[in-house]
Parts: sequence; C-alpha cells; structure tokens
Amino acid sequence: MYGVCEKATNLMVQNEIISSEDREIYAYGLRQGFILFINILTTLLIGFVFNKTTETIVFLAAYIPLRIYTGGYHARTQIGCYVFSIVMIISVLLAIEFIPWTNFICITISIVSALIIYILSPVEDMNKPLDAAEVKVYGKKARIILGLELGVLVLLMTFGMKSVVVSMVMSLAVLDFMLVLEIFIKNR
Repeated sequence: MYGVCEKATNLMVQNEIISSEDREIYAYGLRQGFILFINILTTLLIGFVFNKTTETIVFLAAYIPLRIYTGGYHARTQIGCYVFSIVMIISVLLAIEFIPWTNFICITISIVSALIIYILSPVEDMNKPLDAAEVKVYGKKARIILGLELGVLVLLMTFGMKSVVVSMVMSLAVLDFMLVLEIFIKNR
C-alpha cells in the first residue's frame, strides 16, 4: 500500500504535477485516502454480508459528516482504528437487526443523542487537539449538520421509512458513545 502511494507521489514529482518540497504532504494524503477507502470498503462489505447494505450506507452518510466536526474518541493507531471500526459497524448492524425499534425508541434515542451532541461538541482527542477558534467553528458546524440530520429524520419518520430512520438513529447513538468515551478516557 505505502509503496504504491510512494510511487504515485514520485511520479507526480517527476511529471512536475507537484513540487518536490510538497512530496511528503501528498504522500501522506494519498496514504490517508487509501486507508479511508479501505475502511469504507470493509464497512460496505460487512453491510453486504449482513444483508444490510442500505442501512450501512445510510449509517455512513449520517455518521461521517457529523463525526468530522463532533470529534470524540480516536484510536491511537491506524490498525486500532480499523479494528475498532469493524467492531463498531458489526455492533451497529446487530443492534439494527435485534433491537425492537419502535417510534418511541427512535424518538427517545434521537432526542437524547441530539442533546448530548449539541452540548458536548466538539470533543478534542489527544491526537487531534483544537484551538479556541476551531472549537467554535467545529461546534457550530456540528450543530448545523445535526439540525439538518434531525430534519431529515423527522421527514423520514413521517414517511414511514423505518430502516433508514433506525440507521440514522444509530449514527447519532454511536456519535454519543464516541464523545462520552473520549471524555471518560481524558478524565481517567
């Protein structure tokens, strides 16, 4: 993997697409992009195996935009992140399958989760410290995205799209878990 990223970066330098001074930045970006691609591909594969591809896509579509701005727990290594992500998505899909999802449960989890996200966001991680300006900007963006997602959630509930609603509710619940986990670890 890293060899391919290095070769691609070297080719960009040789073809004068990027300057040699920027080589490391681009190599790092390619490596991170590749890791993100593998994580998403694995997640989709797990969703396919569980016969929950739509739910997996909806979960990711709701989770990723908010996760960027809410912060919370981050594994210390890329392998740790990968393993944690696999365990998380399997847990989410099992919860989607086996929890008896009623409208009351969906609404209750959504309200509690939204309040926690609204109050706590963003939560910085040791690996991703935030300055005062970033805290303000990230918090505002997290709250805007949260508001939009809650609006979509209400519309979907109105139209009875239960599997999509449950997937979005689970994304909010997992985000809560990530925020609280990081605060717990930080205060330990």
